[in-house]
Amino acid sequence: MARLLVLFIFGFIGLSLRFILKGEFELNQLLLLILFPVASVIIFFIMKYQHNKDLAYKPVSDHNSLVTRLGDRVSTTKKLIYNGENQIGTYHRSYNSWWKRIVADIMDTPGQWYLNLTFEMLNGDQIKLQGINENKIRGNNSWIILWNDQEVGTIQTDYSFKNAKKLRESLYLEYDGKTYHYQSLSVKSKTEITLDHTPIATGERSSGFVYKLEVSDFHKDEEEILFMVYILFNYEFGQ
Repeated sequence: MARLLVLFIFGFIGLSLRFILKGEFELNQLLLLILFPVASVIIFFIMKYQHNKDLAYKPVSDHNSLVTRLGDRVSTTKKLIYNGENQIGTYHRSYNSWWKRIVADIMDTPGQWYLNLTFEMLNGDQIKLQGINENKIRGNNSWIILWNDQEVGTIQTDYSFKNAKKLRESLYLEYDGKTYHYQSLSVKSKTEITLDHTPIATGERSSGFVYKLEVSDFHKDEEEILFMVYILFNYEFGQ
């Protein structure tokens, strides 16, 4: 939506300068420009629809999965987290400046720009995945994990040439003295989480914008943080 409005503004400035400097004016170009804000209004209502779908989503039968619906990746509206059929919390995106939201909205992959997530669990815990050096333009993105304002871990993407060559998306979670590796092929919606090269969880986009994560029985104690980072993974890589 923001991209279309920016194109409209620059296009209108260009037409105005052309008229002022050369005295030339073409009605068909103006009519074409007007389509941009019209399309922006349509996109706004589509986004509003996705907001409502995210907030109203409730899984039917996912007894062994952590589940969420992630249709809208730009706004700051709340989304729900379920463990099976039971809601366990909410989360939302936030921005440190108003203009950063506009930049994220313009980009093809909004999750790679100024991403901060806050999770509020029904047991009272608040977990923040807070971006580090988010003003840098290139390189890997990093976050610290704040659990009730206490730093408990870090996250970092792995945009290496090796991964790019293999069309692989990769991210590392450092938590509780352990290193978890998230990886997925960009052409697929399945994500694997490994610990010491051993698979411990599998996530996938099941239908529409619904994302599920199944964690092995031996790692149920850390399934919530694994799911939170899985959500960040899908923001970041646009799965």
